[in-house]
Amino acid sequence: MQILVLNRGSSSVKLSLYDFKAAPKEPIAPHWEDKIEWKNVWDQGSIEKELSAKLKDKRFDCIGHRVVHGGRKYQKSTLINKEVKEEIRKLADLAPLHNLADLEGIEIFEKLFPKCPQVAVFDTAFHHTMAPEAIVYPGPYEWFEKGIQKYGFHGTSFQYCTKRAQHLLKKLPEKMVICHLGSGASLCAVKNGKSIDTTMGFTPLDGLMMDTRSGNVDPGILLHLLKTQSVEDLSTDLYEKSGLLGLSGISSDMRDVLEASVTNPRAKLSLDVYLHRLCSMIGSMIGSLNGIDTLVFTAGIGENSTYIQDEVCKRLCFLGIHLKKQRDKGIISSPDSKVTVLLIHTQEAFEIALQTFEQMG
Repeated sequence: MQILVLNRGSSSVKLSLYDFKAAPKEPIAPHWEDKIEWKNVWDQGSIEKELSAKLKDKRFDCIGHRVVHGGRKYQKSTLINKEVKEEIRKLADLAPLHNLADLEGIEIFEKLFPKCPQVAVFDTAFHHTMAPEAIVYPGPYEWFEKGIQKYGFHGTSFQYCTKRAQHLLKKLPEKMVICHLGSGASLCAVKNGKSIDTTMGFTPLDGLMMDTRSGNVDPGILLHLLKTQSVEDLSTDLYEKSGLLGLSGISSDMRDVLEASVTNPRAKLSLDVYLHRLCSMIGSMIGSLNGIDTLVFTAGIGENSTYIQDEVCKRLCFLGIHLKKQRDKGIISSPDSKVTVLLIHTQEAFEIALQTFEQMG
């Protein structure tokens, strides 16, 4: 089966084409991949033309889409129809940077390839195993009845990393914390292969400090600011002007912040806050698991920043964590470490292709 995977971002569309005869036991590389990028303005007409040209000679049997928010309704990958599209649209308020963009990708491919089936792979689906005490907020119970609860995100990455950790260790870790540290960032407590807690909540704004997103803040601050700010302006501040960019005043890119932190006090503060919150929330995940045997770093910052890896493990040294001096992907903890530390290159496109294959099968 030829499977085209689409991952629509805020300034790019990533395309990957896989060929599965059966469900692969090992991750395989796509036999073709490409990307379309744009600056500032999304021009749907131009994007459609470029997609059409790039895919003119390509053959595929189905299309898999990463969709960020599936709400309560979608707890697994789902064949896309009118009802599914409408639900994705309704949930856009909860993931304003993502769901409408995901939907645009679906509708463009519907127009270009009307007979080709499409599958939505939801980032929230992996977390449906969380217990009520992990998902219910301590507000009026009516909130929960209205669907206000913790959903969690980055599920496609967490699911892939869980499988990969099992392969690397030749067993399924019992108590594992996965750190997905990219532009967006979250943690997941995985017990015997299932999500039991995570740091993102009702929306992808919650939890860790991110590139331009604040992560969790005291709700009282928001009530205070709403006396002088509109909801729209506050939303822009929280989603686009906070995080690394907001505190450093320099960049939303961790590499820039790290470089500037040597001489720039705000960049250093930004880095210190990032690490403080990250380690604090790793502690929270360990509490949910009642211990830890495996710690995983993944995504852009998690995979590539040895400084972040070193600092996190240094601050968690009381757990008996020790890292190798020389490290590559795979096991990066030393043999005497009481916690196994893994560096995993997350392959969300492969996981989307696999779930699409299973849905179509």
